[in-house]
Parts: sequence; structure tokens; C-alpha cells
Amino acid sequence: MIRIDLVEEIDRAGDHRRGIWHWRCEALSGFSRQPLLDACRELQRIGANPAERAGLFREGKNVPDLWCRIDVGARTTVDEAGPWFAKFKPFDPQLRNRA
Repeated sequence: MIRIDLVEEIDRAGDHRRGIWHWRCEALSGFSRQPLLDACRELQRIGANPAERAGLFREGKNVPDLWCRIDVGARTTVDEAGPWFAKFKPFDPQLRNRA
């Protein structure tokens, strides 16, 4: 199992931005509201075995809070209208220009 560590929760602009986590996995790291799934996408991007399991660990824990296969996590996202899981769709940068 590939270990993905939750480093800390980031509070960038007060309480309304809570829920963004700094995660770290070997040479990779990032910031995300869904750290396990985003880490799976990064692992898949660098060529990790898609059948390998990835687990999300809190500091000092040896058992993951969540785990999944890398290929399943990479193609999954959280539907904010849910909360439930949905198929991952890459962000369309043109949408940012419309705002």
C-alpha cells in the first residue's frame, strides 16, 4: 500500500476556507479538499501501478482512515451537491475566464 500522509489542514482566509488539506506521498505533495483522490491522480500521472492500493493516513497512525486502488481513486471525485462520488472530469480552464 502506498502511504499518503495528511500533513495539516489549511485555513487560508478564515473559517469559510476550511477543509483544504496538505498531503504528502513520497516525492509528491499537494493541497486538496479530497487528498486521497487527488493523490491517486498524481500517482497515476507518474506511472504508479493502477492496481496498487493507496491509503490516507493521519500522523502517528499505522492503519489508513481511507484506502482505494489508484485507478479507482484517479477516476473518482466528490460531488459537492451530494455528498457522494462521481466520475472525475478535468477542470476546463475556459470556465475560469467566463467568471
